[in-house]
Amino acid sequence: MIKNYPSDEFCETTVLGICLLDSRKASEILVTLTEDDFYYGNLKNRCIFNAMKTLYDAGNAIDITTVTNQLINTKELDKVGGVDYLVSLTKLVTSFQNIEFYVQNLKDQTLLRNLLQEIDKIEQDYETKQIKDINAFVAECESRINKITEGRRVSDFVSAKEAARIVGEKIQSSHGVEGSITGISTGFERLDGLINGLNKNELIILAARPAVGKSALALNIAYNAAAKTNKPVALFSLEMANDMILKRLFAAQSSISYDSIQKGILSTNERLKLKEVENDLASVPLYIDDNSGSSIDDIVLKSRKLKESKGDLALIVVDYLGLINDPKNTFKDNEQAKIAYFSRRLKMLAGELQCPVLSLSQLNRQTDARENKRPQLSDLRSSGAIEQDADKVLFIYRPAYYKNQGISIGENKKGQGENKEVLPKPSNEPKVQDDKKADLVEVIVAKNRSGRTGTTELFFMPAFGRFFTPEREHGFMNQNMPGSNYSDKFKDTEDD
Repeated sequence: MIKNYPSDEFCETTVLGICLLDSRKASEILVTLTEDDFYYGNLKNRCIFNAMKTLYDAGNAIDITTVTNQLINTKELDKVGGVDYLVSLTKLVTSFQNIEFYVQNLKDQTLLRNLLQEIDKIEQDYETKQIKDINAFVAECESRINKITEGRRVSDFVSAKEAARIVGEKIQSSHGVEGSITGISTGFERLDGLINGLNKNELIILAARPAVGKSALALNIAYNAAAKTNKPVALFSLEMANDMILKRLFAAQSSISYDSIQKGILSTNERLKLKEVENDLASVPLYIDDNSGSSIDDIVLKSRKLKESKGDLALIVVDYLGLINDPKNTFKDNEQAKIAYFSRRLKMLAGELQCPVLSLSQLNRQTDARENKRPQLSDLRSSGAIEQDADKVLFIYRPAYYKNQGISIGENKKGQGENKEVLPKPSNEPKVQDDKKADLVEVIVAKNRSGRTGTTELFFMPAFGRFFTPEREHGFMNQNMPGSNYSDKFKDTEDD
């Protein structure tokens, strides 16, 4: 038995009648609607629309006579009820003023039909197919439904006159203060000043070579965003387990080394301090998913559910882009296509949930092959797709990472390849991490779709996995102070 799905036959006939009476309106309608917007149960209306579309595509006029001739040529005139039915269509038209409503109503009916039909197909698949992985099946179902709902309510052009008035009113009513930002604060004042915070709808890429500190910086930003806004922050960690993430947060917020926490070598005072930090962490709306097998559909689905249950999200963090799972091996060995698809989905997620998405990314090995190790956009893996989708691209450059390995970075301040410094080869003796040592780090804003690009500086204390904003600028070549206490040289903006 054929199932009846939603339709509006009266609206269909009214739209066809308007096309027969007004050639200008017909051109607007025929480029907006398709055959699918006329319910298959109303076969007569479908045939007439197709006849009109054929005439329009050929550049011919549309009226009762031309449509009649076209239906005669296709042997469908009797099928639609003859000329009498065409005449009856024109008599149904009482006004041309609501044509936009009629057209949109037909589009909405099509959307609802397609959605219900897909739900029926999903139910049939559930009844007839073997489901080996329930989570994968649910993710696939959601993806199929999303493909349909993404087409709803396509916006039309907005005139410059209308847009200028709306934006002008916003500008006049805004009263900002010096140093204020429009987005979510990263917790680092200088970085916020350069990128204007993390804004809604934005995809922000944070990239660096392995072990430079990008996960630590992302974790710092995630915690700061949750603490400062008191809104949920979703952290998808595809590399580190929940236990490791929490221990890093304990270290960063207590200034007790991660190594000491990991080994349990703690004094009484340190244990008391960690108990205080535990209470602080418990009060912050940070939500962590450490499923290393998460697919892009999982990330989208869980983010939506978090918003539904906890309210508007402040930030979504994905650590990192290259580790997102492709469970069906859709892209096989095409890494570039896979990354392009994932970055596009994250960009769409930012727009859908109206919050920024911060995604980490790796850099190509060619970065290490150059004398100047400072990253650039071409160093991004699958750089074309990421660079296109990202609203902001941030790089981390930590010279000490290379110096500690005895690798020549061959540059002066800001990468001028002069007076190349050649360091001795590293000793085979294991190095003991100095808890008080801080490395000066460049955060390079290489792309900023809505603002400035440039470079700002942070201090990074590897032992704690914690970043700080320097009180004043420091030259990278003047930081050779291993073991020095930097407490008089940096300002902890996270405690502001």
